Amino acid sequence: MHDLQDNRLKILIITSVLVILGLIFLLSAGSMQAMQLGRQELYFFQKQLISVLVGAFVMYSAYRVPLDTWRKFVPIFYFGTLILLVAVFFYRPINGAHRWVLLPGFSLQPSELAKFTVILYLAHYLEKKEDKLKDFSKGFLPASIMLGMMGALILMEPDFGTTFLLITVLLAMFVIGGASVLHIGGMLGFISPILIAGMMMGYRKARLLNFLDPWQDSHGVGYQLIQSLIAVGSGGLWGKGLGNSTQKLYFLPEAHTDFIYAIIAEETGMWGALGVIVLFILLFYVMIKVAKMHTDKFKRLLTFGLAYCLIIQAILHVGVVGGALPTKGIGLPYMSYGGSSMILALFMTGVLLRSAEEAQRKEA
Repeated sequence: MHDLQDNRLKILIITSVLVILGLIFLLSAGSMQAMQLGRQELYFFQKQLISVLVGAFVMYSAYRVPLDTWRKFVPIFYFGTLILLVAVFFYRPINGAHRWVLLPGFSLQPSELAKFTVILYLAHYLEKKEDKLKDFSKGFLPASIMLGMMGALILMEPDFGTTFLLITVLLAMFVIGGASVLHIGGMLGFISPILIAGMMMGYRKARLLNFLDPWQDSHGVGYQLIQSLIAVGSGGLWGKGLGNSTQKLYFLPEAHTDFIYAIIAEETGMWGALGVIVLFILLFYVMIKVAKMHTDKFKRLLTFGLAYCLIIQAILHVGVVGGALPTKGIGLPYMSYGGSSMILALFMTGVLLRSAEEAQRKEA
């Protein structure tokens, strides 16, 4: 029982360390990015700090909500998220994409909320339809259509990275939830051509081709990946020291968001970069341990889905930075700059903390 009581503390400590480290590296990487935009040096750091404080309040609020209560909010989250995903197309595009709902004083990225909505909806559905999951038309197909509409809207923004992330989470939850492997394979076969077609359109095709050989267009599409690899490689074993990144000096675009891990590797070296990976692995291990403690299918799937979403996002981010995956807009949870993503990650953490507490009570 003593070990069970530690799970909440472990989740909270690891999360706090990642957030604090994220603020430290954002202070380094974001300062140059801010000045390049004509902003005050601490602009991004101050905005992120506010997001962390808001996120901490949201995390505590989520922690206070019993897991069973979330079942009642499934329709609200689903239709609310769907409306917001449609609303983004009524706002002007930013950098060629419709991803934000612009409100006075702040902006909201609905695709971040969609991560939690997909997990909540599917956890509830897989429990509710447990006896019909092997039936394609009555069990598997309805959920696929409902979530497919959400995925299609995100893909249209366009946000290929988040779409891919949600598909991997959806497939994993279907497998864990007991859906037919044949049905899952059929859905994968249906989705794959759409994803491939999306990857071969416009700038994504150029990114994919340059991912295979970024040096063929080193001053164009391949520039960002090359600068990322330079940052990672130049860090060596021990790094250049905190604040001493060279690539943040206007060489590496989006150093404070999509490529924050490159700055971490450059400033702290291989050991520091591996340390961050270890923290995410430990966090995932504790969360999965909590999920396995639940006999209630909804609670188990909700916990697994949230844990899986966070670790897959981290893997995708590190894979892009290291050149193992094509470049896509995927931030590092708890560490990359972004108000919506930070608040959502801490909100999900609050739900996971509640899950750990309820699992502890059950075992007591």
